[in-house]
Amino acid sequence: MTSMIVLLVVLFVLIFIGVPVGFAIGGATMVSILTTSNLSMVVNAQYCYSGIFSFTVMAIPFFMLAGIVMSSGSIAKKIVNFAEALIGSITGGLGAVAMVACMFFGAISGSGMATTSAIGSMLIPEMKKKGYPADYAATLVCFGGIVGPIIPPSLSFVLYGSATGVSIADLFKAGIFPGILLGLGFMAVNYVFCKTRGMGQIEAAGSSAAIPVEGVEFNSNEEAAEFAKNQVNSRLKNLWIAFKDGFWALLSPAIILGGIYSGTFTPTEAACVSVVYSIIVSMFIYRDLNLKGVYKAFVDAAVLNGITSFLLGYSTVFSTFMTFERIPDAIYNFLVSISDSKIVVLLIINAVLLILGCFLDTVPAIIVMAPLLLPAVKQFGVDPIHFGVIMAVNLALGLCSPPYGCNLFVGCAVAKIKMQDMFKWLIPFFIVGVIMVLIITFVEPLSLVLI
Repeated sequence: MTSMIVLLVVLFVLIFIGVPVGFAIGGATMVSILTTSNLSMVVNAQYCYSGIFSFTVMAIPFFMLAGIVMSSGSIAKKIVNFAEALIGSITGGLGAVAMVACMFFGAISGSGMATTSAIGSMLIPEMKKKGYPADYAATLVCFGGIVGPIIPPSLSFVLYGSATGVSIADLFKAGIFPGILLGLGFMAVNYVFCKTRGMGQIEAAGSSAAIPVEGVEFNSNEEAAEFAKNQVNSRLKNLWIAFKDGFWALLSPAIILGGIYSGTFTPTEAACVSVVYSIIVSMFIYRDLNLKGVYKAFVDAAVLNGITSFLLGYSTVFSTFMTFERIPDAIYNFLVSISDSKIVVLLIINAVLLILGCFLDTVPAIIVMAPLLLPAVKQFGVDPIHFGVIMAVNLALGLCSPPYGCNLFVGCAVAKIKMQDMFKWLIPFFIVGVIMVLIITFVEPLSLVLI
C-alpha cells in the first residue's frame, strides 16, 4: 500500500507542477523503486527497451504518418465532398457533413487531433459563411474529432492493446458500433440546434402537396412531384460524381479494415499499407503532394512518435513495478470495500476516467490507467475488450473538456476564437457524450457483438 501511495502522489505532484508527463511517469516510478522496493534500478532500462521493442507498437508511428499524409494532400477534402453529397440536404446539413466527414477521416487516421485539424480547417470557414456561429462550428468539429479515437483503426486501441496484451484486432472490431453511436448522438444534437435556432437549415423536398421549397411556388401537385423527382435525381447524380471523384480516398478504410478483419495482415502491417497507399494516391493519382510534402510529413510523424515512444517505454516500467508490488490487487480490494456491485464500480471508474481526461492527454492516461485498472475490473467480470472501449470513449471526451482539451485548442485556432466562447455549446454536447458512455458501458453487446 505504501508503494502505491508514493507512486501516485509523486506522479500527480509532478504533473501538477508542470513536469512533462513522460518524465513524471519515469520519475514517480524511480522514486517508488528507490524508497519502497528492493528492485534494482536496472529494471528501468530493461523494461523501457522492452516496452517499445515490439512489432505491435510499430503501428503507432505508421498510423500517425498516414494521418499526416492524408491531411497534407486532398484525401480529406475528397471525403468531405462525398459526405456533403450524401447528407448535405438535411436540416443542419453542413453540420451533419462535418460529423460524417470526421467519422470517415477517423476511420483512416485514428487520431482525434488530426481529424479535428483536417476537417475543421476545411469546414469551419464554410460553416461560418453559411450562417453558423463560429464558436458553434468549432465546437461541433471538436466533438466530431473525438470519434476518431474510437472508430477503427484507433491509436487509443493500439496503445491499450500494447499496455495490456489484449488483441488489437478485436479492439478495432469492438470500436465500430460505439464510434458510430457517438457520431449519431452528436449529429442529433446538431439537428436539434439547427432546427430550433435556424442555423444552416435546409428544407428537403417531399412528395406531399404544396411542397414548401424556399423561393419556389407550385401550381399543382403534379408540378410539385416533378420538382421533387428532379431534386432527387440531381442529388443522386451529385452523389455519384462525388463518389467517383473520391473513390481512392474512400477505398482506404476498406483496404485497411478489410485486410485486418480478413486476416490478410496484422494491425501493424495495415498501418504500413495505409502509409504506402496514402502516399501513392496523394502523389500519383490526385497529384497534390510532392516529395517536399512527404519529407515534412515524415519529420512531423517522427517528432510525434518520439514523444509517444518515450511515454510508452516508461509506462512499461510503471506497469511492471505495479505488478511486482501487487498494486492492482490493492485497487481491487479498495473497490470491493466501496461496493461489490459491478454497476457501481463501473460508474465510479467512468467518473474517474472522465475527470482524468480533463487533465491528461489520451496517450499517458491509457498508458497509466489501463494496467492499473484492468486487473481489478476483470475480477468483477468485465471483459478486457469491453473495458478498452469504455476507457477509450471516456478519455476521448477529455479531448473536448477544459482545461486540457487538445481538440478545443485546435478548433479555436482554426475558427480564430477564444476557448471561452465555446463553453455555452460544450455542455449539451458533453451531456450527450456522457449518455453515450453510459450506454456503451452497460450495453456490453454493443462492443462485443462482432468479436
